[in-house]
Amino acid sequence: MTDPTMRKPKAADNPYRVGRAHTGLGLFATDAFKKRAFIIEYTGRLISNERAAYLDSRRANKYLFELNSRWTIDGSTRRNLARYVNHSCKPNAEAELERGRMVFRACKRISPGDEITIDYGEEYLEFYFGKHGCLCEHCRGNGKSRKKAASTKRKKA
Repeated sequence: MTDPTMRKPKAADNPYRVGRAHTGLGLFATDAFKKRAFIIEYTGRLISNERAAYLDSRRANKYLFELNSRWTIDGSTRRNLARYVNHSCKPNAEAELERGRMVFRACKRISPGDEITIDYGEEYLEFYFGKHGCLCEHCRGNGKSRKKAASTKRKKA
């Protein structure tokens, strides 16, 4: 007989769900998250950075998260629900390295129904999205690419 306190949480117990987003699938909050609250851990098998560089050069895997100078998380497994966190130029979460684990924390309050997003960074967007640029709701809603949005920001400052 198994201990009920040690059971694996069911999907209904999670404070988030995978759902349809404007760019494909995304991770959405089902509960509210306060600023700095833990959201989810980015999980997967550890691979060497050399192997990750090989996969990256072939664009064979978009779900690589570098931990340090030696190891990368291969988050391509569908069991890794954090892989569904999409990019936004105005993110509501951020990735943090915490005791050898990659976790996502809220960088502002997240309400139920909000899509959980992080900023993937310029290098990732250029490598994987190329000339199409940023497709996040912020840039797409304004009819701008990330580069156009950044240049507009600079002009206003």
